[in-house]
Amino acid sequence: MLATLGVFAIVVVVLLVAVALFLLFKLVRKHKQVHQPGTPVPTKAAYWVSLAYTVFPIDLLPDPIYLDDIVVLVGGLMYVGSSLRKRREVED
Repeated sequence: MLATLGVFAIVVVVLLVAVALFLLFKLVRKHKQVHQPGTPVPTKAAYWVSLAYTVFPIDLLPDPIYLDDIVVLVGGLMYVGSSLRKRREVED
């Protein structure tokens, strides 16, 4: 029983690290895109607010549970990606 719980904990930690690395990669790519001239202010605000929520220690859920941080960050990145895609379509 204890060994199974240990394996489960390791799997959860590995998954969280993988998600964190993926989101870090996406953040760096979006950061470059957000700072392009002509990026709408709401897009920049969504990027910075989602990043700030993830970094600041005040959360909706206690800190060992990073689900709220991940959801807010993913939602912000999805909004930024959608907004930048729409801007590109308008320019083309």
